[in-house]
Amino acid sequence: MSRFLVLYGMFLLIFFVLSFFSYNAYHLGYAHLNLLFYAEKVLLAREGDPPRLENIGFVYPPLAFLPFWIVKDYLLVSPMVSAFVLTAFLSFLLRRCQAPVYALLILLLLNPLLLFLAVYRFEVLTFYLLLTMSLVMLILHMEKGYTLYLFVGGFLFGLCFFLDFRSLFLTPFLAFAIYLSTKQESSGYRWALMIVKLSLIIFFSLAWLYLNWIFTESPFTFITSPYSFFKSEPIDPSVLSVRGNLLKVLEYTTLKLLNYLPLILPYLLVLFSLRKYRYIYLTPVYLVYLSPVILIMLSVYFSTFFPAYYHTVLFLLFAITFQASFGIKASRFLLLAFILSFLSSWLLPLFSKEENEKNFVKFLITGEIKGNLEEYKKVAQVLKDCNKVLIDDAGGFPIVYLVRDPKKFYLPYMYEYYTVLSYPEIFADCLLVDKANANDKVMMRFPKAGMGFLKGYSLVYEGETYNVFRR
Repeated sequence: MSRFLVLYGMFLLIFFVLSFFSYNAYHLGYAHLNLLFYAEKVLLAREGDPPRLENIGFVYPPLAFLPFWIVKDYLLVSPMVSAFVLTAFLSFLLRRCQAPVYALLILLLLNPLLLFLAVYRFEVLTFYLLLTMSLVMLILHMEKGYTLYLFVGGFLFGLCFFLDFRSLFLTPFLAFAIYLSTKQESSGYRWALMIVKLSLIIFFSLAWLYLNWIFTESPFTFITSPYSFFKSEPIDPSVLSVRGNLLKVLEYTTLKLLNYLPLILPYLLVLFSLRKYRYIYLTPVYLVYLSPVILIMLSVYFSTFFPAYYHTVLFLLFAITFQASFGIKASRFLLLAFILSFLSSWLLPLFSKEENEKNFVKFLITGEIKGNLEEYKKVAQVLKDCNKVLIDDAGGFPIVYLVRDPKKFYLPYMYEYYTVLSYPEIFADCLLVDKANANDKVMMRFPKAGMGFLKGYSLVYEGETYNVFRR
């Protein structure tokens, strides 16, 4: 009972702190648009005309949408999920590990990049935590031989697929690690271990192909769709210039890791401390421990990577979990490395290409944040007086959610959308044009609308990004 109360208290404390950051940023006019993306897709699945399930069930990992079905306030979703998974992770770390170091945990939990993920990118943080615990379970099985570790690790690794499809990238390397760690065993035993560890993620991926094929007529819709998870990250020219070229990818990944070096120094020190293993275990342990590097490298190769500093959180999770799990001595150098990483995490993101993490770290330092919701709220208020609105929600999803009445909109997934786009004056009394998006379907159909001219309609709102017309 006392243990439950401690965990419950830990959950409430973490949830309170994360909610405090979330609501304070919101009152200053900021919320991460990913949250509105998930919330809008769930709203369309519930109340759309017709209900729209494809985006949450076929082209994007579904576990990211699940909390929005349960929690109505989208600002609370990420703090609630993050508080739960962090409490579970801390429970795992402090209960199962041989030598937890509380100072290192505090430095990790106060890392602004981890706070950023916890407040706004719960799906990324959950993926990182599940992946870390899954692979630690594999190493524990190698060391102790308990099949329970392998079974639990396989289940957690399977769940990773429904948070980040790129977890499949690691499957061949984990299979190879299991093979190397069982050289002296029979082939049947070796195959049994691989099945227990990898069967769930393979099953989930094959089921995903089948569901995509049944409902969208292509098994690869979740890859090829314009709304695909693989196209959800912003595009960076430096990644596009090296994709598909293994040598250039290796060079790019090496340079990126050097750029991350002050942040991931604890990860490297733990890497060099894994020599305690017997030779038969050394190679597979290193292979598993290098999973974050492999994940970044293959993400760059397939052009699904954006150079944000929050990726370093995965390296730090690996460092502290492996250090604690296997009794690696918390030397003075390791403590200094964590301190350096902590200090760097407050400085380096201020120069990040990822505007959201840069904005959030500035908010933690100064109490000020660059707002991004003002125009969405203004447009939503204007559209609430309309009966039917023609819009492209590829970029306008925050507006659809803020209006909270999806039946008011003609959206691209609807069968009649292109008919309405051809003859809007017959169907829609309002049109919304995204002037900043060259791919906005309404803007492409009516290019002069960006300048405020649309035959049969009057301009009723003109903002920096959007124009609203009314018949």
